[in-house]
Amino acid sequence: MRIIGAEYLKTVVGPNDRKDCILPEICFIGRSNVGKSSLINKLAMHKIARTSSTPGATKAINLYKVRFDHGGSQKSAIFSDFPGFGYSKVARSTYLSWEQAIETYIAENRYIRRLLWVLDVRRSLDTLDAALLAWINARSLPFSVVLTKSDKESRQFTLAKKKAVAVQLLTEMVFPFSSKDGSGRKELLTHILREVE
Repeated sequence: MRIIGAEYLKTVVGPNDRKDCILPEICFIGRSNVGKSSLINKLAMHKIARTSSTPGATKAINLYKVRFDHGGSQKSAIFSDFPGFGYSKVARSTYLSWEQAIETYIAENRYIRRLLWVLDVRRSLDTLDAALLAWINARSLPFSVVLTKSDKESRQFTLAKKKAVAVQLLTEMVFPFSSKDGSGRKELLTHILREVE
């Protein structure tokens, strides 16, 4: 399986805004500044997602159409980049509107195949992460975890963090990843494309 093309599609705030996009979807969610956009760009090998050193740069749900080849058959899927949560400098009213939009979008979107919960490998889980896990479990949403910025820690540290996160979040689907050197790309991409076949 390999990516053969990717492009920005549209920016949406609710499921009705993507009603003309009848493609399977993978949602990229997580805190601000964990590298969701860089992750998408590295997976697609195209700079389609906006990246910023300023947390909270993504203020709506950005959709990207990704085309891939599997055994000679070409298919397409949607990668959706969600606003990061937990950024304290964003006005509370703005944050709450993002939160409501995200919940509505996911709850009413029948095309979603999996959530990719993006975590910075260097950070510890906190109460916000616990709340997100409770929300995911309450809705029985399928999810996997991506540990970004793995190049900033040793392999031993990253493997230990992978095991710890798997226990904390009750999932075996944990993928270390580096947008800088591309490590983990093949494994994660294979996992994603299996979900949207």
